[in-house]
Amino acid sequence: MWPKTEKQESLFKKAQKIARHISSTSSKHDRDGSFPHEHFDFMRDIGYLASAVPEKYGGPGYGLTDIVLAQFEIGTGDGSTALSVGMHHMVIGTEAIAERWPDQIRQKVFQEIVSKGVLLNNIASEPDLGSPQGGGRPSTELVPDKNGEWYLDGRKTWSTLAPELTYAITFAAVEDGSGDTARVLQNMSADGISIEETWDSMSMRSTGSHDIIFKKVKVKDADFLFRSNPNHPIKDPIGGAAWFPLMTSAANLGVANAARNYALEFAKDRKPTGATGTISKIPYVREQIGRLESKLIKAKRNLFSFAEDWENYPEQREDILTEIGVVKTSSIDAAIEITDLAIKVVGGVGLEKSRPLERYFRDVRSGLFNPPIEARALEQLASSILD
Repeated sequence: MWPKTEKQESLFKKAQKIARHISSTSSKHDRDGSFPHEHFDFMRDIGYLASAVPEKYGGPGYGLTDIVLAQFEIGTGDGSTALSVGMHHMVIGTEAIAERWPDQIRQKVFQEIVSKGVLLNNIASEPDLGSPQGGGRPSTELVPDKNGEWYLDGRKTWSTLAPELTYAITFAAVEDGSGDTARVLQNMSADGISIEETWDSMSMRSTGSHDIIFKKVKVKDADFLFRSNPNHPIKDPIGGAAWFPLMTSAANLGVANAARNYALEFAKDRKPTGATGTISKIPYVREQIGRLESKLIKAKRNLFSFAEDWENYPEQREDILTEIGVVKTSSIDAAIEITDLAIKVVGGVGLEKSRPLERYFRDVRSGLFNPPIEARALEQLASSILD
């Protein structure tokens, strides 16, 4: 049923091309925990990094549903790459709706994405703070100097895309007595910035989510994207709320699709000595294949249909806002269940490092810890119907 339009078909085919290109080196990067710079060079060369930039800034103006479909395909080629580039798309997609940045900065950055393929991401998590979703004031701070400028100091963790970022949209405490926090557009080439390669995760090992360290980095007023105060928070437009959860869901379901494809091919090719046919004829194997296929069909329809509804019916977003967490958590649960079933089909050899299935098995577990986590999603849903 998808893609549904010529525009979707164009991006979909581009994503399939990316998936084919990156799949051959994904296992090496996973094994080494290295960042796949060549994957991003390829996406930059064919214009994929600019996909979410609106037409009025010179971009192709692909929408949420278009990019969710594309991210699913790229996840089939490499989960780490899909998850990482999804963070970049998320920043662009949400800002295109919210328009919280100064107009001249938005225009500059969006045009650089189109012309140069620059990468950006929100950099917010810290060793003690954890995710800003839980509240709390960051330890990373902006301290005014005597010349009317600022110094940025601190350490950020889980900084996805760190080795390739042009701009880090950095969350920091403004230490001028106001109690404000701020987001600043920090060019990663500035003096005083270093990357400590701390990322050594079980899952999504090639996202480059290392620590970024800021030491006396000079920041100007013109670099501030916005300031806010916890006592008087600025409410973002609701339209951007779906981008992060759906990008995460698409990447992980793409990985599950790769596990499904591997299990199917294995079942059709595997013929044990003495058997009259391949294991695809065994009732137990056929049952597991049917089960994983049904889960994938339901999960894809759930994700793609929700993306369409969110995009096409903006007047209904307040009513379906709490469904975002349900879509995300159910997508991740499905991805985990599908990879588990794929390993049951393949058997013990699926655990071998020489095969990609154990990587798929590991990668989809990372989605459990991307916001909204299950506990928060369920509390928001319960609150919407009980309170």
